[in-house]
Parts: sequence; structure tokens; C-alpha cells
Amino acid sequence: MNLQLDQIFLKEIDSTLTKVRLGAEMDRMIRACLNADSPTGELFRWAHLTRMSCECAGGELEAVLPGAIGMEFFALALDIFDDVQDQDNEHMPWRQLPDAQAINLAICLLMLSDEAISVIPDNRMLREVAATLHCTGIRASHGQFQEFLFDGRQQVSFEQYFEMAEQKAGSLAACACRIGAVLGGAEETVVHSLEQFGISLGILNQIKNDLNDFLDFSRKKDFVNNKKTLPYVYLLNTLKDETAERFKELTQGGSEGSHGFGDKEREYVRQLAAEEGVSQYCTVMFEIYCQKAREILEGIPVPEKYKENMKELVGESV
Repeated sequence: MNLQLDQIFLKEIDSTLTKVRLGAEMDRMIRACLNADSPTGELFRWAHLTRMSCECAGGELEAVLPGAIGMEFFALALDIFDDVQDQDNEHMPWRQLPDAQAINLAICLLMLSDEAISVIPDNRMLREVAATLHCTGIRASHGQFQEFLFDGRQQVSFEQYFEMAEQKAGSLAACACRIGAVLGGAEETVVHSLEQFGISLGILNQIKNDLNDFLDFSRKKDFVNNKKTLPYVYLLNTLKDETAERFKELTQGGSEGSHGFGDKEREYVRQLAAEEGVSQYCTVMFEIYCQKAREILEGIPVPEKYKENMKELVGESV
């Protein structure tokens, strides 16, 4: 079934790219970037989330297609902006480009998102979908801005972290769910519930990513860049006395940066994370947001068969 849907999504993407008549190199790069960051090889995961939300609301695939493709372009643009700013994920196609070209590519994708949704026939729905994308862009940008402010701070609270995570990851998943529900013709109470589900889904996935990336020193630069991921914030708020001072020395190394962070320091952080229960804490928080997401789905007054795919999204462990 998903293979058939992927072909439908690809056809819609082809139609949008053909209509705007991009040059061959830009067209090729966009196609190379789509799905490149998929950790498990699944295709068009943002389009599928939008489609699932529409399905949960009882809507049809044809109605949600423009929003699903618009969401796919939009999410990719934000991923590119994020990686260029963080200077990590160097294996991604867009990171093989000079930063100026990658930024230009992301801007083009934002415009393609608007182009994709422009064919929504109902003007009220079109305005609501466009407003949802624009509001999400503002929230995600503000979250990214806050994250950079946190980089320069010695202390960040759990409350500040989760507020930032909601603005970044939470708002993006909520955007896909809201667009799907709107195009599915859902009542406002159902639209709101699916949007809240998306917030929890985005945060639980952020927690999973934070934990997986925390000790991945070769691929991610979160630790040496003082990026306040959840494991980092947990250690900042739980370590005491000499251990806390040692941790701050490692994470706020100033001009030494990554050059002063070798194998010995990496092993120390791995051991510290194990001793202080970083994985256990993140797992508990992950499960809390999974439960929130499940409870929201349970409360949506639609037939259970419409919710099956959404339930599967919160069925995986951290």
C-alpha cells in the first residue's frame, strides 16, 4: 500500500517541479535531497503523516495531496536550514554544497511548498493551510533562535528545553497533522486534537533523536557546540560538585572547542552518561509523551480503524 502511495506522492512532486521549470541541476538536487535524511529508508514521511491525519479525520487521499506535498517541501527546507546553522550531518546531499547554495536551495523549497498548496480548490482551506505553514515557520524559527541563545548559557532548565522542543519539533509535526485534518474536512475540535497529537509526536521523536545523537561524536557536533539537547540539560541539572565542574570544563572549552575533546574526553562523557542514568531519564520522558499522544488519539471521536496508522507512530521504543 505504501509503495503505491509513494508513487502517487512522487507523481505529484514531478508535477510541481515540472510546472515551475527549474534548471536541471536544481531539479536534480531537490530530488536527491528528498528522503535523504530518512533514518530507516522510509519515503515521504512528512507527506505520509499529513495523509494519515487526513485519513484519521475521514478524508480522502485526493483532497490531501497538495497539502502533503507542500508539507514535504516545507519540512525539507527547515532541515536544510537547521543543518547549515548547526554545521553537522555532513553526509547529507545539501551539506555537500557551499552554505550559500544550500540556503538558496532551502528558500526554493519554501517557495515550492507554497506552489504545491496553491492548487487546493477550496479558498477557505487554502488560506488555512497557508496560514498553518507560515505560523509553523515562525514558531520553528523562534525555537531555533532560542536554541542558539541556550548555546551560550551555562544553565538551561528542563522547562526551557521542552518549550524550545515544542516550538521546533513539536510545531512541525503539529503542522502536518493540522493540515491533514483541515483538508480532511474535520471539525475544529478534531483538528485541534490532531494538532496536539502532533506536538507530542514531535517532542517524543526529538527526545529519541537527542539520545541517539548525544554520544555520536563522529556525526553530530551537539556536545562540543554546547547544543542543549535533553541529555545535556539533564546532566547540567543533576550533576553536583566536582563532577559538575568537570562537565562544564568539557562542554565550555572555549577556544579549544572540538580540538580539546579527544578519545579520553569522549570516554569520560560516555561513562558519565551511563552512571548518571541519562538513557533511563530520556526513556521515561519519551514514554510520557508517548502516553500523551495515545490519550489524545483515544479521545478523538472517529472510528478506531481511522486511527490505526497514527497509533503505530507512537508504538516504537526509544
